[in-house]
Amino acid sequence: MTFPGDLRRITSREALIVAIGTDEATFDAVLAFDPPLKREETTERSESVVGPTSALSIPMFFRHDIPKRNRRRGYRTVWEPLLAKLEYKALARRLETFFQILLPGYPHDAVYGYRQGRNIRENAAVHTGHEGLLTVDLREFFPSISEDRIGRLFKTLGIGSEVADLLAEFVTIGGGLPLGLPTSPVISNAVALPLDLACEALAKATDTTYTRYADDLTFSGIGNLPDLGILRRLVEERGFVLAEQKTRRSKIGQAHYVTGLSISDPAQPHVPRKLKRRLRQELYYAGKFGLGDHFRHLGINDGSVIQQEVNRLDGTVRFVAHHEPALAARLKTDWRGALQAEGMKPSFVPRGQHRSPFYLFVDEAEFQNEGKTILALGMTVSQHGPRMATEAGQVLSAALNDIYLDGNVEALRKRGLHFADATEDLRIQYIKRLAGMRFEGYVAFAEYDGPPHYEKTYLRLLGALIERRLKAAESQFAFLYFEQNSKVSAAKTEALVQSVFDHLKAHDDRRPLAFGIQIVSKPHFGISAPDFLLGVLGRYLKSKPAGPGKPEPRDRLLFERLRDKYRLILDLDTWTEYSRRRPILPWSDTRPKS
Repeated sequence: MTFPGDLRRITSREALIVAIGTDEATFDAVLAFDPPLKREETTERSESVVGPTSALSIPMFFRHDIPKRNRRRGYRTVWEPLLAKLEYKALARRLETFFQILLPGYPHDAVYGYRQGRNIRENAAVHTGHEGLLTVDLREFFPSISEDRIGRLFKTLGIGSEVADLLAEFVTIGGGLPLGLPTSPVISNAVALPLDLACEALAKATDTTYTRYADDLTFSGIGNLPDLGILRRLVEERGFVLAEQKTRRSKIGQAHYVTGLSISDPAQPHVPRKLKRRLRQELYYAGKFGLGDHFRHLGINDGSVIQQEVNRLDGTVRFVAHHEPALAARLKTDWRGALQAEGMKPSFVPRGQHRSPFYLFVDEAEFQNEGKTILALGMTVSQHGPRMATEAGQVLSAALNDIYLDGNVEALRKRGLHFADATEDLRIQYIKRLAGMRFEGYVAFAEYDGPPHYEKTYLRLLGALIERRLKAAESQFAFLYFEQNSKVSAAKTEALVQSVFDHLKAHDDRRPLAFGIQIVSKPHFGISAPDFLLGVLGRYLKSKPAGPGKPEPRDRLLFERLRDKYRLILDLDTWTEYSRRRPILPWSDTRPKS
C-alpha cells in the first residue's frame, strides 16, 4: 500500500530535502548544528543560535532555558526553530499520517498528551473518583529518545537506511529528541507506543486504569495498584527510566492529583483548592484596595513588573475559569471590575520587532460552484519575499527561454507567472518550487451577488485575515503588496489595514513597528505565490473523485503538494476554518449522495 506523503518512497538525500520542503543549505545547516554550552556554563538564559547559517538574517534556533516548577531541579531547555519552522510543522503533520497508517495502535488510546482534542483535564477525568492513585514520571523523556532510536523506528517502518538516518538527524539536536520542535511530540508518541502497550497490559492485570500525558504515567483503581518494581522493570525494558523522586501514591482524602488537577470528586476534576483560595484572595484585595495598591502591598512598584503580574493574574483567572465552569462567571466579573477600576489590561507588548521584515502578497480569484460566484482572497506571508519573487522569475525565465514552450507565450511575457496563463507543465514546475519556499498561505472566500457587492465582499475577506496576519508579522516592518484591482478602491484597502494596525497599537498588541502598502500590477513575481495558491485551491474544490481502480486526479495531487502551505482556509459564509487538522474537501465530496 502506498499513499500521498509515503516516506518509504524516498530513496535519496535530494528527494528527502524536496519532501521536507526545504533547501540544501538549510538542511545541511540543521545537520551541522552543534548545540551551545549548557546553561550552567554560560550567563545567558536564552539565546539566538545561528550556527552554520551566520550569513542569514534569521537564526537557526532560539534556545529557551525555562526553570522547572521546583527550581532545585534545574531547568528544561526548549529549542524554538526559526529558520526552518514551517518545514518542521509540515514534517510533523506528515509523520503523524505516516505513523497512523503504518504503525498499528498509533496513537495509543491511553495517550492524552500532544493529541488534538485532549488536554490535562481530559487526562485527569479518566481517573476521577478512583480510590487509589499511582503517578510516576519518566526521567529526561524527550532527550532519552536518541537519534539512533528514531532511525531504527523509521527503518522498521520501511524507510531506507540512508534516508532514515538523515531524517532522524534532522529531527534531533545533540543526538536526542528536543523539546520545542513540532516533530518531537509526534515522534515521542510513536517511540513510546511499546511502553503504552505494556502499561495497558499491566493495568488490565491489576484491574486499574492507565493514561500517559507526555512523561507522566498514571494508574488508578479501587484495589491494589501495580507493583512499583514490576513497573520500573517494564519501563526500563522499553528504553526509559523512572524519575524515582517524583513517584507518588495517594488515596482519596489526601493530595489526590493527576496532571495538576484534583480527582477526588467522582463528577469531575478540580483545580487545587490552594490555587483557588489564593486567586479569590487576590481578587478580593484587588477589588477592595485596587490592583495598584494590592501589588504595592506585595512590594511590587516597578511598572513593568506590575504589568507582568497583571498578565499572570489574567492567565490564572482564565485557567481556573476553564476548569471550573461554575466559578467562571464570578471570577471573570470580579477580574474585569478590578481591571476597569484601575484602567489596566493584560498587555502583549511587541517583543520581536528586531526581526527581519515580513512580506505579505495579496491576490484574488473567482470560483464557480453550482451557479454561484465565490470571491476568494489569497495571502502569502514570508520573511523571504525578495527570494520568493526571484524564484518565480527564474521559473518563468527558464520557460520563456524554451523555444518549444507551448501555451500563450505572449500572455506570459505580458502578465508574468500567472496560473490562468501557465501551461500544465509550467504549473507543475512552479508548484514544485513553491513547495520548497518559506511562506505561509491564507485564503478566505465568500459568495457574492454581482458586481455591486464585489468591493464590499473583497474588504470583508481582507478584514477577516489581516488582523491575525499583522500580529504574526511582528518585526521592524511589514511590506504589503496588493494586486491592482479596478473593482476595489485602493484608498479603502489602505484605510482598512491602517485601522487594524491602529487598533493593535492602541491595545499594546503584537504588530510590526511600521508597515507600508503598494498596489502593484502584473507582472509582479511576488503576487505569483498567492495567485497559484488560489488557482490550485479552485481546481481542487471543483475536482471529482477518482473512479474505481483509477489514479488520484491531478488537481487533487497538486493540492496535496501544497497542502502544508495553506495554514488557514476560511469560509466566511459559514465562518468555518479549515486547516491540516480540519481539512477542506472538494465540493463534490461534501454534497449529499443522490
